[in-house]
Amino acid sequence: MPERIALRNRISELEVTKMFNEKLLDSSNNVIAYLEPLYNEKDQIEDFVVKYVNKRIEEIAELQVKDMIGMRWLEYDPQNVKNGAFENAKKCLATGQTIDYTPKYEFDGREVWFSARFVKLEDGIVHFLKDISKEKQYERQLEIQNKLLLEAEHVASTGSFRWDLKNGTLNLSENVYKLLGYEEPFATNPTLDSILRFVHEKDIVWVRDILSKTKDNKERVDITFKVVTRTNELKYINTIGEYYPSKNNWHLVGVFKDVTKQIEHQAILQAKNAELKKINSDLEAFNRIASHDLQEPLRKIQMFISRLHEEEKNRLGLKSQNYLDKIISSTERMRNLISNLLSYSKIEDLEDRPTKIDLNEILNDVLEDLGERICETNASIKADKLPEINGVQFQMEQLFSNLIGNSLKYMAAETVPVVAIKHSSITVDALNQIPKLTAGTYHKLEFIDNGIGFDDQYGERIFEIFQRLHGKNEYSGTGLGLAICKKIVEAHNGIITATSKNTEGAVFTVYLPSLSK
Repeated sequence: MPERIALRNRISELEVTKMFNEKLLDSSNNVIAYLEPLYNEKDQIEDFVVKYVNKRIEEIAELQVKDMIGMRWLEYDPQNVKNGAFENAKKCLATGQTIDYTPKYEFDGREVWFSARFVKLEDGIVHFLKDISKEKQYERQLEIQNKLLLEAEHVASTGSFRWDLKNGTLNLSENVYKLLGYEEPFATNPTLDSILRFVHEKDIVWVRDILSKTKDNKERVDITFKVVTRTNELKYINTIGEYYPSKNNWHLVGVFKDVTKQIEHQAILQAKNAELKKINSDLEAFNRIASHDLQEPLRKIQMFISRLHEEEKNRLGLKSQNYLDKIISSTERMRNLISNLLSYSKIEDLEDRPTKIDLNEILNDVLEDLGERICETNASIKADKLPEINGVQFQMEQLFSNLIGNSLKYMAAETVPVVAIKHSSITVDALNQIPKLTAGTYHKLEFIDNGIGFDDQYGERIFEIFQRLHGKNEYSGTGLGLAICKKIVEAHNGIITATSKNTEGAVFTVYLPSLSK
């Protein structure tokens, strides 16, 4: 009787132990299976029999434990051959060695990766499987990101680096090697000295000095220097880096950028700027000639012609008198032409800086200067209250004088000139755009007359230098007045436009930045 009780207690203990072990195994985050080999007639392992598998398999692969127990392993899941699990299981059983590998399974079209291990246990093997699908997904994403970064570095001609100040090693991206003429990274870890050997001999000393100084005070690095690549190609490299602390160490992290093309373009631009300066110098010399050497003999010609006209006009015949009048008219046009050319060329060469000016005062001064012409034509000139702007006073006077003077000049016979100057404020933005004007607030000035007008197709042409729509015998002028107006307005960061119809007058519209712009 005592022996029966002891046996029942022993059986109870075994059942409790088995139940505890099963509960413990089922609570694991890993799949755990026990497999025993199945031999063929030649005493070779042809399969394994699933003797145990915990319930974790049901969560990962949606397989039922009750269906797997007692099943042949390969018959239940042939993937174990393709992914190497079967061969690793046989090797573990034969050698007794622990085998680690990374198999992939597909369950209902879903890809699942495992970190797997085989461990020999008595006559069979224990199969441990840890689901690492998320890690594999992150790994793949990281791989894609690295490829995109590498491609972006290649397109942008850049590379990245990390310099470990403690041990002196450099971690370089692949594109750094390519910038130096290598298709593959160095066989050994690069050091600062192994990279600095590519620096041009004329730059190496100061590059080393800057790196030494920034290393001591941990200042930001931003330098451009020349390198000679493995294929003897000369390149300009810009390096930008920042120092970052890391435990008991510092790292310099930054980028290499190939700026050879930018440097070459800058050199071309500098050469063109030098050429432009020479041209401007020649133009200044021309201005001096025009203002002195040309004007002085012209003044003498006008003086002697004037004396000749006064002294001999009563003794000259009609034909000779006509010749003399043409000479006087031609010299006057030449004087106006030289004067206007000088005005046009000097608009951007200012000694006076822009200041706040009142356009009402500008208009009053111009009307006073044009007073004689206004009286002769009995012209009517009316204007809205005009704003204050930032500008150069004498240029604004010239602008108003040229525009109003044009309106008085280009009039049909027997027509009384009427000129209206309208003012309004406009805002230029994404919805209300005006070509050539940046966003902001502008003053809009409209000079409206009742003159002979012009064909609207010439609205742009009339602002070009030396462009005339009428013969010099019809209306006097040099063809520079409106070109000067355009240059003055553009020098004030504005624009000028013109619209008209033949015989219906013209409208010249000037846009100038407001003080609040």
